[in-house]
Amino acid sequence: MITRFFLIWMVSLQAFAADPVLTFGELKVIFAKVDGIYVNRSCKNKKCEAYQKYLNFSKTPLSPELLNGGKNPSAVRCKELMGGEVIIGKDRDGHEQSVCQFSDGSYLI
Repeated sequence: MITRFFLIWMVSLQAFAADPVLTFGELKVIFAKVDGIYVNRSCKNKKCEAYQKYLNFSKTPLSPELLNGGKNPSAVRCKELMGGEVIIGKDRDGHEQSVCQFSDGSYLI
C-alpha cells in the first residue's frame, strides 16, 4: 500500500516538474503548454489576453525598421505588436528568461 502511494506520488511530481515555473520577485508563475505555446496555467481556458494576442499577432511579420540595432524579435513582437511588457523571470535553476506580461495579468513565454 505504501509502495503504491509512493509510486503515484513520484509520478505526479514528475508530471508537475515538466511545467515551467518562473519567479518574478516574490511571484511564482506556473506555465502550461496550450496549443504549442506556454501561457500561465490559469490561462488554459484560452480566454486570457496572452492567448488571444498570440493568436492575432504571432504570425505578423516584423518590419526591418522595428529590429534596428539588433533588437530581440520576441521582445519587439511582445511590446510593439501585442501591447505587452517584457519582464525577466528566473527558472528553478536561477536562469533568467524573458516573458511577455499583459494587462490582465496573463503571461506568454
